[in-house]
Amino acid sequence: RSHMVDEHRIIMMQTGVAHLMAISGMHILLVFGLCCILLKVLMFFIPQRFIYFFIPIIIAWLAALFYAWLTGLNPPALRAMLALSIWIYLRIKNSQISAWQKLNRIIALLLLFDPLMILSESFWLSCYAVVSLIFLFDWLPLPKFLNYKKRWYWVRLLHLQFGLTLLLLPIQLVIFQGISLVSLLTNLIAIPVITLFTFPSIIFALLFSVSHCFHLALWCWFIANKSLELLFVSLDKLNFLWFDISADFYFLSILGWLAFVVVRTELWRRFWLTLLIILMILCTPLFKQQEDYWRLDMLDVGHGLAIVIHNGTSAVLFDTGAKWEKSSAAERIILPFLRWHNLNLEGIIISHQHNDHIGGLDLLQSRYPNAWLMSSSSALDNHYQCLAGNTIVWNNLSVNVLWPTQLVEYAQNADSCVVQVTDGHFSVLLTGDLERNQEYQLVTKFRNELASTILQIPHHGSSTSSSYAFLNHVKPVKALISTSRYNPWRLPSDKVIARYKDLDIDYYITAKTGQISLIFDNQKWILKTMRSEIKPRWYHDWFGSLPIYE
Repeated sequence: RSHMVDEHRIIMMQTGVAHLMAISGMHILLVFGLCCILLKVLMFFIPQRFIYFFIPIIIAWLAALFYAWLTGLNPPALRAMLALSIWIYLRIKNSQISAWQKLNRIIALLLLFDPLMILSESFWLSCYAVVSLIFLFDWLPLPKFLNYKKRWYWVRLLHLQFGLTLLLLPIQLVIFQGISLVSLLTNLIAIPVITLFTFPSIIFALLFSVSHCFHLALWCWFIANKSLELLFVSLDKLNFLWFDISADFYFLSILGWLAFVVVRTELWRRFWLTLLIILMILCTPLFKQQEDYWRLDMLDVGHGLAIVIHNGTSAVLFDTGAKWEKSSAAERIILPFLRWHNLNLEGIIISHQHNDHIGGLDLLQSRYPNAWLMSSSSALDNHYQCLAGNTIVWNNLSVNVLWPTQLVEYAQNADSCVVQVTDGHFSVLLTGDLERNQEYQLVTKFRNELASTILQIPHHGSSTSSSYAFLNHVKPVKALISTSRYNPWRLPSDKVIARYKDLDIDYYITAKTGQISLIFDNQKWILKTMRSEIKPRWYHDWFGSLPIYE
């Protein structure tokens, strides 16, 4: 998994089989099951006096533990091992309890072992998947005769896959902001390939390597590699029905659960009018009208900058966050945000060419080839030049360029593209990584015209910026900083924070608040933060108050 290229990751995500590459309970259970089967076969060749019922279970459990150790003993693997141990204990005790009761006991003991597990999203995702399985077979089981005839194997598999596709739809939309209409088919292909060929081949290759049977190990690695190659060829051919889904469809995703309950309880016979009203309520977001507002979101991209300005349908992006070795803020944060809010990216403004501001430009331009570009670099393919005095009118907003006064080949902090976005009532000053000398020049040139409602604090709150002269002329009501928690530069600087406090300017830091959203509506505006108003969680009051650097 660690050596997969981005192309394969995207294919797996868009065909609905990404879950197969997670180190999950299924893999650990497969190791346990394979070892049990092999040991039971070996028992045919040893004397009866050495045969004990618990030997295959104990050795298979140790093999599963060894496999979990090979994966790094990450939290999901540890949870799966604990759950397997509890399940074995309940089977040995021959407890006559339902699947729901077993699940309740396993969850309770897991939380007793590690109470902080309740804060893990992957823990609840695992629980959700298991609940979906139990719900599927309890509420909509197949007729009994289908479960005992081998020729109905594909019917049982279709029942499992189709049911899970419907029940896991809410999680699919939240995590991936999209859905694949071929996921049912791709899972029917991928699950048998991974389960019957790839995974067992890897396990046997490891065993043969340990026992110095290198020729057999090479054959096993060959089978594993070829099975994955053929699988990706098939997935690539089938990757043509992926649809990005916005947040408007989120409530509709619970229709799968609702349909199961309605079919099982036959509510449609007596309460069809009520069900019709519920369906209409779920569909209301699809018919919402565009409100008369515009919005600015400073995304939490770590150390970097990405600000989305939009009106609910189209957007302009100021900076694109950083690019890392195998991913980028654009891939992990910006694109999901645009998809979730159903926004068409119409323009990109690049403040300067440092990685934490321009890192995601190539990816965004490949996804939105019609988006215009504005920067202060002559080396970029600009549609608009970021030169002082230029103005762009976009969706009733004026984007006024204040700095720089000339283009350069490679734009650095001092060449940051500074723009003032205004609707005639309120304004936002976006500064990139502007430094003190340029701030003085802006004050000299524009004076009171710099006054803005909101200020994006220059240079992530570095002490090289945010001079008193600049702040006294901007006079912002609120100021926003984009930086990462525990960053090595200890940003924002204590000196800079002291200046904002001295001038009674409220400031917000993405490292502490998460995403910062400003909504401008006619004669008023409001500010919301991810961890306080947009998506608060009870533990943020404790953990969210930690310092942003050591």
